[in-house]
Amino acid sequence: MCRPDPWSQVIGQLSAHWHETASAVCPASGRRNRRSRTAVAHAVFNGRVPTIRSIEWQTDTTVLVSWSDATRGSYLDQTWREGYARVRGVCALSGMSVKRGDVVFRPFHRGAAPPSNAHDMILATVLTRYSQGQLVLT
Repeated sequence: MCRPDPWSQVIGQLSAHWHETASAVCPASGRRNRRSRTAVAHAVFNGRVPTIRSIEWQTDTTVLVSWSDATRGSYLDQTWREGYARVRGVCALSGMSVKRGDVVFRPFHRGAAPPSNAHDMILATVLTRYSQGQLVLT
């Protein structure tokens, strides 16, 4: 049964582009629709700018991020893991464009219910500049 994700519907209705952000869970495979994942990744800066309060390095490939958004909730010390961008998007920290294949950090999760910011990304180069003191969070 392919039915809309309720949380994406609520967020979609709150935004002007509800048809772009709604995602669906596909039958049989249980995987999200690829088009909707891309739309969510691009929707990060469409009027809903997340606030990143702190970043703390745990290992070379993981950081703890305190993240909040007025419509998608907040996370205190959420683990973000290094990987490659699967879709184009926008860096949640700098607003820079993210291309498919760029090295990025994304929220780490296990299980069936991903966090509301599961599609957000931070460019690894931006995190490196932040850790060297060249970029300051406001």
